[in-house]
Amino acid sequence: MAYENYECRQCERTFRAHPDANAADSGYCSPRCETVGSGWS
Repeated sequence: MAYENYECRQCERTFRAHPDANAADSGYCSPRCETVGSGWS
């Protein structure tokens, strides 16, 4: 399966991920963006 483009919910940068990857489900390009975007920091 090919990688697809997604836009990060926090920093709005485009990133590529496999459709079955956690990043594709969460919408965050990195653990840092997920932490900030989820309010964990």
